[in-house]
Amino acid sequence: MINRIFFLVIILFSSIGVNSQNPSASMKLVNYNVLHGFESDTLKMAEYTNWVKKINPDVVAYEELNGFTQEKLEAFAKKYGHKYAVINEHGVTHPLGLTSKYPIVMVQRVVENMWHSYLYAIINNVHIFVTHLSPFDRDSRLHDIEIILAHAKLLPANEKIIIAGDFNSLAAIDSSQYGQEALNHLRLLEGKKEPKSGLPIVKYKTIYRHNMNKGQIDYSVTNRMLEAGFKDAFYSTNKNFKRSAPTIKYAGVKSYPHRIDYIWLNESAAKTIKYADIIQDKQTDEISDHYPVIIKMTW
Repeated sequence: MINRIFFLVIILFSSIGVNSQNPSASMKLVNYNVLHGFESDTLKMAEYTNWVKKINPDVVAYEELNGFTQEKLEAFAKKYGHKYAVINEHGVTHPLGLTSKYPIVMVQRVVENMWHSYLYAIINNVHIFVTHLSPFDRDSRLHDIEIILAHAKLLPANEKIIIAGDFNSLAAIDSSQYGQEALNHLRLLEGKKEPKSGLPIVKYKTIYRHNMNKGQIDYSVTNRMLEAGFKDAFYSTNKNFKRSAPTIKYAGVKSYPHRIDYIWLNESAAKTIKYADIIQDKQTDEISDHYPVIIKMTW
């Protein structure tokens, strides 16, 4: 009896010790399209490393890690304090990646029947999907997002799920921002053949741009996310529109401000959101043609 009481006391004090060291769990996650692997510019990578140290995220989700391998990403992540990294470098032209302070487990790299692919993993008990949808074709975007949502639907509803990435898709909530300028831009490109951009992603494909919906701006992909019960993290703590592309450095004469980079949260994850934003500062004005999206969750 005495031994049993002694054992229970040890467990009690051990639990108190753990809880006092970690009273709550949290995650700060950044999603960033880094423009063809920082365009292989070592000075730009160094600038990014200094920037991301200040932001101090727990997890970074990447699109367009061109030129990176598993070994290179691991070495790069260590420079800003992330011990863990994964990349889907095989069979894709624009690799996706994750780096983390926490172990990355249950990793799946899905390339088959996808435009770019998607990456899935569990980090700190959060299910994370990273994707990069087609910039040329709305049907391809819808096709790929249905595959990702089908995967997410297999997970228990009470689990925290994040779907992040460059969706190359506009959202109806931002429709007041997309006037005639946006329509003119989209109509100018609609139906045009895309064989000469020089991008590896179009090397073996015949592509005609199809980004509009019956001559109007298409919101079908982001609407599908809402229909599936996912919340647009940015507007959970923001009221005003912010563009995620193009950045100041890469804005062209005919380009228009738009939001195509998202972090989507299922209901369980959305309940934990404390902060969300699109980071626009001196560094992110120039690092890429996209601005990074950030969220902070606490549970």
